[in-house]
Formats: sequence, structure tokens, C-alpha cells
Amino acid sequence: MKIRYRLLYALPLLAVLILDVLFSTMITGRIEVDEFGQSAPSPLDGYPALFIAGCVPLSILLYKYLRGIARYVFWCALVGIAFLMAESYLHYDVLAVYPHVFQKIMVLFTLPAMYGMYSIIGRITLADLIGMIWVALVLNLSLFNPEALSMGAFVNHERGLVAASVYLLVLPLLFHFNTYLQTRKPLHLVLFFVASVAILFFQHRTVWVVSVVSLAINVVLLLGAARQHLSFKTLLPLLGIPAVLLFLTLTTLAVSNPKVLAKISENIADIENHDKQGTGGWRAEQARSYWPFIVDNPIAGMRFKGFELPIQFYDPDQPTVVVFPDGHGHFLHSFYIDALFYLGIIGLILLSIPQLYALLQLLKSPSMDPETLTWCIFIGTSLVYGYSYSLPPYFYGLAGLGFVRIKTLANLASTPLVENQASTSVISSSQSAPAVPLSV
Repeated sequence: MKIRYRLLYALPLLAVLILDVLFSTMITGRIEVDEFGQSAPSPLDGYPALFIAGCVPLSILLYKYLRGIARYVFWCALVGIAFLMAESYLHYDVLAVYPHVFQKIMVLFTLPAMYGMYSIIGRITLADLIGMIWVALVLNLSLFNPEALSMGAFVNHERGLVAASVYLLVLPLLFHFNTYLQTRKPLHLVLFFVASVAILFFQHRTVWVVSVVSLAINVVLLLGAARQHLSFKTLLPLLGIPAVLLFLTLTTLAVSNPKVLAKISENIADIENHDKQGTGGWRAEQARSYWPFIVDNPIAGMRFKGFELPIQFYDPDQPTVVVFPDGHGHFLHSFYIDALFYLGIIGLILLSIPQLYALLQLLKSPSMDPETLTWCIFIGTSLVYGYSYSLPPYFYGLAGLGFVRIKTLANLASTPLVENQASTSVISSSQSAPAVPLSV
């Protein structure tokens, strides 16, 4: 019975996660993609827009449960939408002329909506989310993408998961890393390595960079925090085991399948020359195509004029092929270019408020419990992911849950011990244990 209730509590979170194909594939099955990267019609094609639109009234209904960053994001998003509606009415005589432009700001409402929802529900923790990600990953690969795990797929760069799905694995990566340092449980060490190998195997180089930056920040915070002394006994499994496995793996591959090593070298070269080769060169060319319009409209972007602008970018390798048809908006493969083009510096700051807040929490209190530390780093380092991609549609919804958990754990940590023990019977059924700084 408790399991059934817990599944009910997880439904709002699942509504957010279905925005990603790792989870939506469980409903739709595998969606084929043509040679131009266009997906076949899906039963969930209209779901993201419907979900984001539904979060606007939901945020208003749950307003009294919003606190701190969630309330601030709510008001900033509301003001942004109000200005867009006023401009739309003045120039086009309708309140919302191009939903594509409105959605650039409306996605922020998923943060207060999830914050308000889980302020009421509680009970769901990061550990629950991590479990859901692992289950979805196993089911997706075993039922729909088993060929994605072959060495042939790796060598031929046939990535079985899109970047947004692999980016989700950064959460287990950080969570198991931090939980292992606190508990020393081998299971978390193993799962940390599994997440690392999965991120490496699916070859999304941006996620590689995000993972390295996230772990680097994590370690620096642990080293710099008061009372933190990383012992040799703790670090040996984290450093020694992967070093031995890496040596054995590279030796085996060098003998049996040298193409794999060549592919890894090629991926590293693409990262080093991200603006000249690989998909990074494609994105750099797209950014150069739109940069003049950003320079001409730096403060508030082009907004509706941007939607009406003809497509400016064509694939350098296929100049006669239209990448995106006119009249459907511009799909820019960078959070920064997309925000600056449509909404300017104001919009970029608006869309970066949650990330900046999370990074501020890291600076204010580097000694955190594993869940809080994981949430803050994941939310903050999305600014690294955003260099190459627009932020995934699930991001702000997960950030809403993350900020609820951060606030809850902070409140539990500040509760006097006697009072905390007296209320254990009430708290234990709905929240995780009080926040305890990492002890390594």
C-alpha cells in the first residue's frame, strides 16, 4: 500500500520527466527519425506545450505555497509574459500572436508549479528521482534501444539516447558520488561508475564536459569546506579502481578493436576544436548566422520580429537543404544564443535566475548534505550544458523540486535535536533524514 501511495506522490514528477524521450518512449514506443533529423509524428507531440501552459494557472493556484526563489521566479515570469502580451496586442491586435515566443518565458512557470506541488505533497526525494531515472534507462535500452549498447554503435557514432536524456544521468553521477563519500557503501560507488561509463559511452561531448565540471566543483567544495579532510582510504576506490579498469580496458581495446580508441580520440579532438569540427562546428556556424541580429537588439532581443525573420542558417555541408522551414520559429542549439536572439540580455538574466541562485547557495554554504549539494551543482552547471544546447524542457520543473528539497533539508538541519526527535514519527513518512554535512 505504501508503494502505491508513493507512486501517486511521484505522478507530478513523472509529468515533468515525460517531457524527455527517455521516459516518453515508454508511452509512445520508439519514434523513427529521418535523414534530416525530423521525428515521425508522436501521440505526445503537443504534450510539452500543453504541460507548460497548464503550469501557469497551477502556479497561480499554488501561489501561497511559494517561498523564496520560487516566488521570485513566478513574478519575474509573470511580468515578462505581461510585457509580451502588451506588445502583441499593440502591434498585432491579439494577446498572444506567436506562442513559440511566449513559451520561451512560460517554461519558467514549471518551476513554481512543481515547487508549490511538492511543498504540499512532500515525500518525494532525490533518491526517488534517481531510482526513476535508473529504471527508465534500463527499460528504454532493453526494450527500445538494445542496439545502442553495441560497440558498432559506438564506433559509428550512433548514439542511442539524445543529449537531454544523457544529461539526466548527471544527477545519479553526482548523487552516488556524494552519498558514497558520506556512507562508504559500495553500491553507491558501483552506481557512480555505471553512470560515468554510460555518460562516456553515449558520446554526447557536452555532457562529458558538464560531468567533469560538476565533479570538479564538487571536489573543490569538499576540499575547501571546514572540517573536510578527504582521506586516502576514501579516495582510493574512487581513483584507483577506475585507473586500473581504464588501463585494462584501453589495453584490451588496443588489441581487439583499435577503432574504439580512434573514436575516443576523435571525440576529444572535437571538444578541443569545438568551433571548427564535429557538431560543435555546426553550432558555431549557426551562432555566427544569428549573431548580427543579437548585436542589433541586445537589450530585449527581437521577440516577435525574430519569429517573423526568415531562417538565416543552412547546413554548410548541404547548402541547398532547408534545415528549418520558415514560419515555425528558429530552433537555436544554444541556450545563450536562443535567449539573446529572442529576449536579449534581459531574457538571458531572467532564464538564468535559478542557476545563479543555486551557485550562490554553493558559495554561501559549501558544506552541505549530499542531496543539497547534488541539486545545487546540477542546477548551476546547466549553464555549461546551455553552451551547446537549449535547456531541456524538464529542467525548470526539476529545479522546482530541487529547491523544495533544499529548503526542506535546510529546515530540518536547523531544527533543534530534541524537537527533531519528537517529530520523527511525522517527518519520517514524508521527508528524508535531516541534512548532515558530508563527512569524508
